[in-house]
Amino acid sequence: DEERRVKNVTEDLNAVLFAADAEGKIQILHSPANLGGTRTRPKNKVAALVGLGPQATVEKLDEKHAVKLIDLRCPNLNLVDAEATAEGIKSIPIPDNTAVVTCEAANVFLPAPWLKNTI
Repeated sequence: DEERRVKNVTEDLNAVLFAADAEGKIQILHSPANLGGTRTRPKNKVAALVGLGPQATVEKLDEKHAVKLIDLRCPNLNLVDAEATAEGIKSIPIPDNTAVVTCEAANVFLPAPWLKNTI
Protein backbone atom coordinates (compact mmCIF):
# COMPACT_ATOMS: atom_id res chain seq x y z
CA ASP A 1 0.00 0.00 0.00
CA GLU A 2 1.04 3.62 -0.53
CA GLU A 3 1.58 4.46 3.16
CA ARG A 4 3.99 1.53 3.54
CA ARG A 5 5.93 2.59 0.45
CA VAL A 6 6.21 6.19 1.73
CA LYS A 7 7.46 4.80 5.05
CA ASN A 8 10.03 2.62 3.24
CA VAL A 9 11.40 5.67 1.42
CA THR A 10 11.53 7.94 4.47
CA GLU A 11 12.37 5.55 7.30
CA ASP A 12 16.13 5.41 6.71
CA LEU A 13 17.71 8.86 7.10
CA ASN A 14 20.86 7.52 5.44
CA ALA A 15 18.94 6.49 2.33
CA VAL A 16 19.98 7.73 -1.09
CA LEU A 17 17.37 8.13 -3.83
CA PHE A 18 17.89 8.38 -7.56
CA ALA A 19 15.27 10.36 -9.43
CA ALA A 20 15.01 12.10 -12.79
CA ASP A 21 14.55 15.84 -12.90
CA ALA A 22 12.39 17.73 -15.42
CA GLU A 23 15.19 17.53 -17.99
CA GLY A 24 15.52 13.75 -17.60
CA LYS A 25 18.86 13.99 -15.77
CA ILE A 26 19.54 11.74 -12.78
CA GLN A 27 19.42 13.56 -9.46
CA ILE A 28 20.84 12.12 -6.25
CA LEU A 29 18.73 12.91 -3.19
CA HIS A 30 19.64 11.91 0.34
CA SER A 31 18.29 11.99 3.89
CA PRO A 32 14.61 11.68 2.90
CA ALA A 33 12.11 12.51 5.64
CA ASN A 34 8.36 12.61 6.07
CA LEU A 35 7.70 16.00 7.64
CA GLY A 36 4.09 15.02 8.32
CA GLY A 37 1.28 17.45 8.11
CA THR A 38 -0.90 19.74 10.18
CA ARG A 39 -4.37 19.28 11.60
CA THR A 40 -5.90 21.14 8.70
CA ARG A 41 -3.60 19.52 6.10
CA PRO A 42 -2.74 16.02 7.36
CA LYS A 43 -1.15 14.95 4.07
CA ASN A 44 2.41 13.59 4.04
CA LYS A 45 5.10 16.11 3.21
CA VAL A 46 8.15 14.23 1.99
CA ALA A 47 11.43 16.06 1.45
CA ALA A 48 15.05 15.14 0.76
CA LEU A 49 18.36 16.97 0.48
CA VAL A 50 20.23 17.69 -2.73
CA GLY A 51 23.93 18.50 -2.38
CA LEU A 52 26.19 18.36 0.64
CA GLY A 53 27.17 20.52 3.62
CA PRO A 54 25.92 24.08 3.98
CA GLN A 55 25.12 24.18 0.25
CA ALA A 56 22.57 21.33 0.55
CA THR A 57 19.05 22.36 -0.37
CA VAL A 58 15.74 20.79 0.56
CA GLU A 59 13.59 19.47 -2.23
CA LYS A 60 9.95 18.54 -1.69
CA LEU A 61 9.01 15.25 -3.31
CA ASP A 62 5.63 14.37 -4.70
CA GLU A 63 5.34 11.21 -2.60
CA LYS A 64 2.37 9.85 -4.55
CA HIS A 65 4.37 10.04 -7.76
CA ALA A 66 7.61 8.88 -6.11
CA VAL A 67 6.12 5.67 -4.72
CA LYS A 68 3.77 4.98 -7.63
CA LEU A 69 4.32 1.44 -8.88
CA ILE A 70 5.52 1.10 -12.45
CA ASP A 71 6.13 -1.85 -14.74
CA LEU A 72 9.50 -2.00 -16.46
CA ARG A 73 10.12 -3.90 -19.66
CA CYS A 74 13.82 -4.54 -20.07
CA PRO A 75 15.74 -6.34 -22.80
CA ASN A 76 16.39 -10.03 -22.26
CA LEU A 77 19.44 -10.53 -20.02
CA ASN A 78 20.94 -12.94 -22.57
CA LEU A 79 20.97 -10.11 -25.14
CA VAL A 80 22.72 -7.80 -22.66
CA ASP A 81 25.27 -10.48 -21.68
CA ALA A 82 26.08 -11.13 -25.35
CA GLU A 83 27.25 -7.54 -25.87
CA ALA A 84 30.86 -6.65 -25.00
CA THR A 85 30.64 -2.86 -25.17
CA ALA A 86 28.40 -0.03 -24.02
CA GLU A 87 27.68 0.77 -27.67
CA GLY A 88 26.53 -2.81 -28.22
CA ILE A 89 24.16 -2.58 -25.27
CA LYS A 90 22.80 0.75 -26.57
CA SER A 91 22.02 -0.94 -29.89
CA ILE A 92 19.68 -3.51 -28.28
CA PRO A 93 16.08 -2.64 -29.27
CA ILE A 94 13.87 -1.27 -26.50
CA PRO A 95 10.95 -3.62 -25.76
CA ASP A 96 7.52 -2.23 -26.60
CA ASN A 97 4.55 -2.05 -24.23
CA THR A 98 3.33 -5.49 -25.26
CA ALA A 99 6.53 -7.16 -23.97
CA VAL A 100 6.59 -9.15 -20.74
CA VAL A 101 7.01 -7.05 -17.59
CA THR A 102 10.46 -7.87 -16.25
CA CYS A 103 10.45 -5.72 -13.13
CA GLU A 104 7.87 -4.05 -10.91
CA ALA A 105 9.36 -0.95 -9.32
CA ALA A 106 8.64 2.55 -8.05
CA ASN A 107 9.47 5.85 -9.71
CA VAL A 108 12.14 6.59 -7.09
CA PHE A 109 15.02 4.15 -7.13
CA LEU A 110 16.62 3.08 -3.84
CA PRO A 111 20.08 1.88 -4.87
CA ALA A 112 21.66 -1.22 -3.38
CA PRO A 113 24.03 -0.60 -0.43
CA TRP A 114 27.13 -1.30 -2.55
CA LEU A 115 26.08 1.38 -5.06
CA LYS A 116 25.11 3.84 -2.33
CA ASN A 117 28.51 3.37 -0.67
CA THR A 118 30.34 4.22 -3.89
CA ILE A 119 28.58 7.59 -4.27
